[in-house]
Amino acid sequence: MTDLIFQLYNTRFILYPNQIYYKMDSLDDITGVEKYLVLKATQARTPISASFELTPCCNLQCDMCFISMKATEVKEYGGLKDLDFWLNLAQELKEMGTLFILLTGGEPLLYPHFKELYQELKKMGFIITLNTNGTCITEEIAQLFHAYRPRRVNVTLYGVSRETYEKLCHRADGFDQCMNGIRLLRQYNIDTKLNVSVVKENKHEFDEILAIGDRFGIPSEVNSYMFPCSRTTRNGMGAIDARLTAEEGGRYNALYQKHKHSSEFKEVIAATLKEAEEAVPYQNEVVITCRAGKSSAWINWQGRMTPCVMMEYPAISLEEISAKEAWKNLEEMMKELPAHSDCKGCKLWKLCQACYASVSLEKEHNGNVSYLCRFTQCEYDFLKQLINK
Repeated sequence: MTDLIFQLYNTRFILYPNQIYYKMDSLDDITGVEKYLVLKATQARTPISASFELTPCCNLQCDMCFISMKATEVKEYGGLKDLDFWLNLAQELKEMGTLFILLTGGEPLLYPHFKELYQELKKMGFIITLNTNGTCITEEIAQLFHAYRPRRVNVTLYGVSRETYEKLCHRADGFDQCMNGIRLLRQYNIDTKLNVSVVKENKHEFDEILAIGDRFGIPSEVNSYMFPCSRTTRNGMGAIDARLTAEEGGRYNALYQKHKHSSEFKEVIAATLKEAEEAVPYQNEVVITCRAGKSSAWINWQGRMTPCVMMEYPAISLEEISAKEAWKNLEEMMKELPAHSDCKGCKLWKLCQACYASVSLEKEHNGNVSYLCRFTQCEYDFLKQLINK
């Protein structure tokens, strides 16, 4: 599998000793080669991608975050994994066929050994993506990314003012630092994308947030649906308290589609809605249909492998068994997960963003999936209005 990966990527990579420089054509979607590799990996149950949650610590305290913890709390739960843990894990995963690694957190740049880990992962041949709030992007970090180029850096932008950052992230200067980070990434020609989470405290700046992405010439990806909290180490209410009403969420998701597709919006969305309207009502139970636990894995800061960030179970500690054994056990444990019948009969399932994790968490926290249903219905109604204008 590993040999196949590098053969296919020869047309899109310039290969140097111990380094791979990736030529990105678009940051919005994975390439045709990547889609092919992911398909083959999923069929073969090969973990082609892995996410390393290096730390739950963050220098921002966003209201909707379900991961962020204080250093004292982290210590109480056993502390962070050292550099050797992540490098040994990476070597195991490489031998299993892993090519893509996402470095995330918390704020991954706060991980004490980030620079050493990043360089070594690049030298091992991995294609790295980074999720960051942008505030820790310094000249030194930008130069590191210039020397060892990531696939891309995803910067989460929470607003366009110090006031919004103070209300939502509880740190006013976070806005200035994020803007400086984005400027440095663009200055060093690092592939960058904006991640945008729309919640109560920043919805009024929605258009301006997207305008910043346009001004920097980088794509934006908007998420107006917030999962209920999935971590037992958090109080569980932050995400629900901060998120939009279902109706607002659907509306903002529709507005994002209009921005994303621009001049092709009416044509693209008309086809999307037609497909949704003509689809036979959903007949199946909700099970895991994405790549979670099939060709991708999440390893949290405690060294536990799970199918994805939104699922705390099944979870397997990598302290006592190899990554290969954990991956095999994860596949078996996923077969025992209960299916959900809540979506049977849905007429808008082609448009709905529901997945196994979201359905499970909505039921756990709210007792039902009505939020998802109302979100999707509102998105559908508003998209219809927009294309008929």
